[in-house]
Amino acid sequence: MPWPLFDILLELPVYALVLFRISGLMLTAPVFGSRAIPVRIRAALTLTVAAVVFPLVRGQAPAEMTLSMALVGGVGEMMIGVIIGLAMGILLMGAEVAGLIVGRQAGLALANVYDPSRNEQATIVGQVYTISFTLLFLLAGGHRATMAAVLDTFDVIPLLSFRFEESFAVLLVEMLAAAFILGIRLAGPVLLALFMLGIALAFLSRTMPQLNILTVGFTLRLLAAVAVAGVALSACQGVLLDAVWDGVELIRATFGLDPSDNRLVG
Repeated sequence: MPWPLFDILLELPVYALVLFRISGLMLTAPVFGSRAIPVRIRAALTLTVAAVVFPLVRGQAPAEMTLSMALVGGVGEMMIGVIIGLAMGILLMGAEVAGLIVGRQAGLALANVYDPSRNEQATIVGQVYTISFTLLFLLAGGHRATMAAVLDTFDVIPLLSFRFEESFAVLLVEMLAAAFILGIRLAGPVLLALFMLGIALAFLSRTMPQLNILTVGFTLRLLAAVAVAGVALSACQGVLLDAVWDGVELIRATFGLDPSDNRLVG
């Protein structure tokens, strides 16, 4: 066996550890883990990123390491990427929560569409909110910030040194709370408009009993929800950017990274 090939085989366990950490992100992070992207493209991107990072972190591995050590340690390495990707994925669920609330209040929750990114049914309004938030996430560089957070963890968490801490669970809980808060903030204008419309329709039904308020009210609620949601989405750019910014900073702070270096477009 040629000596260069023998050296490559010796480096495979270290490369496997790097690959596990990057793979965890690719499986759970928004955009990267979307099922709309072909598996071959995601696999090729994962292998390429791991190959670029591998020469920079190969010195972190023990001098004597076998493939079995890499496989056992790969579980912890994958958990790092999974936690970061899952945290950002939970945050983006806030847009879907907003769409679900608006859809149910406006009477649009009965009409569902197929979501290829998750292979399940979703509401129409939820899809609109999710796509809008995802596009803004990409324009703001959220995908770069997420990838940078994983790559920066090699400086604070060397290979084979991951230990699950309580702060990681707290991170996911705080992201879940932030997602619900974001959903309420996005759906708030529509909920307020529908509440005021309901009061107006109540007064109208008392003054004009002969009017079929149920038929008229359903159409008016639908038109009001669509109109206010369109205006609110165009005006909620700052809310969405602040949510992504705070989420990236929280992730970096949890892993002991520099919170200011988040690669986001302000």
